Amino acid sequence: GRAGREAMAPRGYGGRLLARLGRAPTREVPLRWDVDEERLDRLVERIARETNDPSPVPARLRLRGDDVEVLPGREGFGVDPVALRREIAALPERVTLRPGPLPPPISDETAAAARERALAIIAGPVEVTFQGRGVAIEPEVLRRALRFRARPPELRVTLDPGVLYADIAPAFSARERPARDAAFRVSGTSVRLVPSRIGRRLDMAAIARLIAAAPASRQVRARFEVSRPGFTTAEARALRITEPVSEFTTSYPCCEPRVTNIRRAAEILDGQIIPAGATFSLNDALGPRTEERGFVAAPQIAAGRLEDAVGGGVSQVATTIFNAAFFAGLELVAHTPHQFYIARYPAGREATVSFGGPELVFRNDWPAAVLISAQAGDTAITIRFFSTMLGRRVETETSEPTDYVEPEVKEVANPDLEPGERRVVQSMGGAGFRVTYTRRVYQGDRLRRDETFTWRYSPQHAFVEVGPPEEEPEEEPGRTAPEGRTAPR
Repeated sequence: GRAGREAMAPRGYGGRLLARLGRAPTREVPLRWDVDEERLDRLVERIARETNDPSPVPARLRLRGDDVEVLPGREGFGVDPVALRREIAALPERVTLRPGPLPPPISDETAAAARERALAIIAGPVEVTFQGRGVAIEPEVLRRALRFRARPPELRVTLDPGVLYADIAPAFSARERPARDAAFRVSGTSVRLVPSRIGRRLDMAAIARLIAAAPASRQVRARFEVSRPGFTTAEARALRITEPVSEFTTSYPCCEPRVTNIRRAAEILDGQIIPAGATFSLNDALGPRTEERGFVAAPQIAAGRLEDAVGGGVSQVATTIFNAAFFAGLELVAHTPHQFYIARYPAGREATVSFGGPELVFRNDWPAAVLISAQAGDTAITIRFFSTMLGRRVETETSEPTDYVEPEVKEVANPDLEPGERRVVQSMGGAGFRVTYTRRVYQGDRLRRDETFTWRYSPQHAFVEVGPPEEEPEEEPGRTAPEGRTAPR
């Protein structure tokens, strides 16, 4: 602490000389300490709870119709918490508990005086004025706004600013102006910075205090306070979001359930900003895909088969945003292509996600933030990244597919089907194959990264459920085979 630092402070030249001669004077530094108020309160509260029986009850106030009722306090027996707190704060060597009768923390007289203040506040309307005009707050509203705050030995009478504001705000709507955060507006391939704006609003906390402090006046002047934006123009400009740096579009058939999920995901992503140096996770950005959040059931790939799940189709968003990150030259941290090849996506250069499963993660390793624009219509989704080019350039090549593996028909027994019945649950799709693609990212003439990616697609097998085998008819006893034929064996 400070006392220790003073005691150990270096001596001057004279002091050092006297110390060598063994005649240096001693230092006396007064000890100073601070008490942790919260810990002290908890300690006193615990001691009182364990020793006081019965505990004293403070006098209280309660609204009853147009009146304010005093609920009397009650004495208790135990340790006086105020005196105990004062004694412990002095840090004596020993603290002795001295139980005895305890008066109510708030006396009946104090509560009665608070009642008179409350009745004075609600005795009639209070006019809030500004520039010669005013609006009245009626007693009924004042009663709803009354609050009684116990701060032993005091009982404070206050007014809830929110209740008062709801009553008078319409009369001052022309005088108030909400603060506006800076924002980016995207129009096609251009982005514009909308500046922030300082706002003005009624200072309801001050107005409530004035009404409660001087109830006899029945009139107070409206006060206003400045409301500042949470995101300023200067902060927005520092992000360096000025122009498009990449764009990618994928298409889909109209009106299927998966389109609902694609459009909902695009709605969530649109306008998100990835700061310079920050890592983006699509699963984190979208959150759980649930019906409560606007997603619906649609087909998705699971363990080699197509099945309905809430959020199916979001992987199309994953592929689109992956390619936007790919051509923006961002660092690709984690991505997984689909198990089957889907013709509407670039071979290999695509991605799938599921909540708790495959992830799509990339990092903005450029010294400018990235703004995501995601627009999904009936038949296509387009994702654009806006930032500053900084000389970025991306080149890519994709190999011809190799190592083809044709799909097969996979039969699965289903005892619930009729004997000999066959039911196709998944039609045969395309062949599996291997594909390789590259990415070279430049910043001006400097090569930032040179990457090669390889992926093997699985063939999309057909799955057919098969019922139990048909039973052969049994021979009747003593029956002989027709002439010219033999009995079956």
